[in-house]
Amino acid sequence: MKGCPLGINIPRFIRCLREGNVAGAYEIIKEENYFPSVCGRICSAPCEAACILSEEGAPSIGIRALERYAADFGRSKAAKRNQAFLGGKKIAIVGSGPTGLTAAAELAQRGYQVTVFESFDKPGGVLRYGIPEFRIPKKILDNEINEIRGFGVKIEVNSAIGYTTTLEELMRQDFTAVLLATGAGIPKFMGLPGANLGGVYYGEEFLMRVNRAKTTFFLRKLDKLPVGQRIAVIGSGNTALDCARIGVRLGREVTLIFRRTEEDMRVKRQERVYAKEEGVHFEPMVKPVEILADPSHFVGGLKCVRMDYADTDGSGEWKITQVPDSEFVIDVDTVVIAIGHNPNSLVSKNVPQLQTNNDGTLKVNEKNGITSVPGVFAAGNVRTNTGPVIGAIASGKKAAEEIDDYLK
Repeated sequence: MKGCPLGINIPRFIRCLREGNVAGAYEIIKEENYFPSVCGRICSAPCEAACILSEEGAPSIGIRALERYAADFGRSKAAKRNQAFLGGKKIAIVGSGPTGLTAAAELAQRGYQVTVFESFDKPGGVLRYGIPEFRIPKKILDNEINEIRGFGVKIEVNSAIGYTTTLEELMRQDFTAVLLATGAGIPKFMGLPGANLGGVYYGEEFLMRVNRAKTTFFLRKLDKLPVGQRIAVIGSGNTALDCARIGVRLGREVTLIFRRTEEDMRVKRQERVYAKEEGVHFEPMVKPVEILADPSHFVGGLKCVRMDYADTDGSGEWKITQVPDSEFVIDVDTVVIAIGHNPNSLVSKNVPQLQTNNDGTLKVNEKNGITSVPGVFAAGNVRTNTGPVIGAIASGKKAAEEIDDYLK
């Protein structure tokens, strides 16, 4: 339980499953987590690593898979929650990702009138636009969001706060507190020569284009997304792996390139196994150095070098370094750069009073979560920089407590 950022009573919900009480297991998870079906599919599962059985060398328990089972099959049998009395103060939440929606649900349960503002046409944030549907089906996500709506939470889409409505205008609408939960959807740039060529995408952009396209579940065709036949994906995290697996579903040849070993990848081992079974070709210990151009100024290849461990300075410490004379070219016509992302603090551009840190996160008082603007809070990746979805959900719960304490 200490490994779970949400503090879910894991032994208790597993005990319910052993006794055949699937609805009871679901209700136990829902006490702490408003997205059990989502977390059952994509959670990084720190609880599994913290399990005592892993230290004893015993077979580990698939806690994430058990959560998915409880959520998918216990939901219909679980008792419906009554809507809380929504007569409290009005609170505005900017962003409908896992952080914003969790904070909204928690505050609504405490009796506040909560309105969530989302810049896109549908709520969900990274869960809808930054993760492929084969990992989170839209129907599953919509079910989770509709349950939060059932608490009395209002969701206003196509509302880009800072642009269509200013932060000052929000405060004049009788909102007693504002929570900024805009996530971390700004891609990181790696300064790779040739990154401005046609046929180069960034991971977040690629996922968003696919998720917003009208496609079948298996992504057989994407008319409005020009993608070549041979794709190189640069990166070793979940975003890179998702992009690679999408490429395979589009019927392309996909090579995943990263400069470390497979064991150092920032993804669960099972996800790597899935990607290989689907046809993704892994190229570990490889560093891209230049995207080559064809005569039409589109991608014509990817120049790379091999990497290896070596004691370069005689200190006895082995480090990853470039192998001399190891340059080679991978024949590709599309490159997806997915090396990470930065906080989406764009709202601060139109609010000079909002102070930011050097890494782009919003500056907050760590004791109460308040930004440099009184009554305006920040939570999730826009406050903590990048992190897993389970961490974003936990940050939303914490923000709800901070706002509740502030208003009381």
